[in-house]
Amino acid sequence: MTARLVPLFALSLAVAGVAATAASAAPHHPERIAAARQRPLGSSVTVRGTVTVPSNAFDAGFAVQQGHAGIYVLDSLGVDREIGNDVEITGTLVDSFGLLAIQPTSITAHGDNDPIDPRHKKTGQVGESTEGQLLRLRGRMVGDLVDDSPFGFKLDIDDGSGPIQIFLFPGSGVSTAGLTAGAKIDVTCFSNQFEEFFECDPPTAADLSIE
Repeated sequence: MTARLVPLFALSLAVAGVAATAASAAPHHPERIAAARQRPLGSSVTVRGTVTVPSNAFDAGFAVQQGHAGIYVLDSLGVDREIGNDVEITGTLVDSFGLLAIQPTSITAHGDNDPIDPRHKKTGQVGESTEGQLLRLRGRMVGDLVDDSPFGFKLDIDDGSGPIQIFLFPGSGVSTAGLTAGAKIDVTCFSNQFEEFFECDPPTAADLSIE
């Protein structure tokens, strides 16, 4: 993965212009996240889900999930969103450097739900079909830890099915101690995409451990 030139929440004026002139109207009631993910870029959507990635873990945004479908929200609109929060988001579907996301115009809190259980996946299964989901992966670290400052650190793990990149954002608080080639890694992570690269990113310090 190349060095990150911009954070996830940064959007171009061109994308903002598309969002502002989108012809698709927001549904009157929340639609399922899985359905919203199938709508074209520029569509106005309203979804409701449980927070899986808190705000400020990766940037000012956060992630929500409903069933097995999840999506990233590019801005928390000035309110910290915590894991387990039940929130309703209205906004515009955008492509944020390869990641399907929502640029929000309003967010409504509805209390809290039980945290979402991560789906167990093989490292080689992480890709377009898992994007937006909270996953649980286990594998051995392949190669060295790479310093991608100021954005964070990255490493690859592989369980024999194929490698996947794990990106450690500073806001997650994940320690790099012990992350050396051959280490056996257990990680709960958000299935992410940056440009053409797929990755899986732990939201909190407790989400990555060395077995």
